[in-house]
Amino acid sequence: MTDQPSPPRLGALELGRFIAAVFVVATHLPALAPALHVLALGPLAVQYFFVLSGFVMVTAHHGDPKTWARPLNFWWRRACRIYPLYWLILLPVLFAGWRTLPPGALWHLVSLNPATYPDIIPAAWTLRYELAFYLIFGLCLAPVIGRYVLGFWVFSVLWLYLPPAIRWCTWLRGWHWMKGGLVVKYLATLNVYLLQSSNHFVSPWECLFFAGLAAGWLFVTLRPPLWAGMAALLLGAALCLHSLALSKWGTDYPNELQIPLAALGYALLLYGLVVLEARQLFRCGRWALRLGAMSYPLYIVHMPLILPLGWMLPGHPAITLGVITLAAFALTFYVDRPLQRLLRGLRLFG
Repeated sequence: MTDQPSPPRLGALELGRFIAAVFVVATHLPALAPALHVLALGPLAVQYFFVLSGFVMVTAHHGDPKTWARPLNFWWRRACRIYPLYWLILLPVLFAGWRTLPPGALWHLVSLNPATYPDIIPAAWTLRYELAFYLIFGLCLAPVIGRYVLGFWVFSVLWLYLPPAIRWCTWLRGWHWMKGGLVVKYLATLNVYLLQSSNHFVSPWECLFFAGLAAGWLFVTLRPPLWAGMAALLLGAALCLHSLALSKWGTDYPNELQIPLAALGYALLLYGLVVLEARQLFRCGRWALRLGAMSYPLYIVHMPLILPLGWMLPGHPAITLGVITLAAFALTFYVDRPLQRLLRGLRLFG
């Protein structure tokens, strides 16, 4: 659908991104401002971020030239988006706590390698899942092999939801004992890998990314009518409400069995919003785009600022929140956006 605006520029997405970032900040502020407890919806925000990430990746890269440079360009753009600002925020935190770092911590903290590790910037744990998603999705953009990588990736995640008797295929033991035994041994090895708690590449969280991918693919390949957007919005809202009721109304994360339902709800809700805005039923304006641009700096910088500001300004949560917002504004428009324009202007891979 070439005549539609690029979805990442739609105000509905950007405003939702900013509101989600505010929820994360509010989740970490109740100690300073108990009244903000009603906005402590960080788990809800993280789920939205993951679904949005999948949606944006498809819509932003669906029309890229199908060459072998495509994954390299994708990885470069994602690295430019994640790392520079993260490193800028990480540097003073590392300097302040340098003496307390265990051996090998520097590599884990700087690289954000997709593995479970105690981050000194707490919000960085979600970036590790994002990077795992980017690494595999980049391969999905490659010509020839991309669709097979995507198929195996989806299959691996769905495998986690099969009943144990099927997943381990114990019923195959009687099928020509040698072949059956080899199959069971192979699948047992696969299970041991896929069921590791530190596996960021194949986990229930991928369901959120996949839901976003599916919604984005439908948006760019079809011409969704207005009624489809309305139906998706209503059904998504119903599923989200049901999912939130199961997870303490957004203050807790859903379990692995509830995640697919939540993923479907958020994806339908997001899909409905962008269809309605693309059909010009409403417009958010440039202010929404600017707020959306502040979401990542706000998400990264708020925790390193909360503790020192809480110590310097005890009993002044409004001022603390104002300082954090001003810091995010300055980082966005005087550091992050100019740096993004500079780095993305470098055509390293054709």
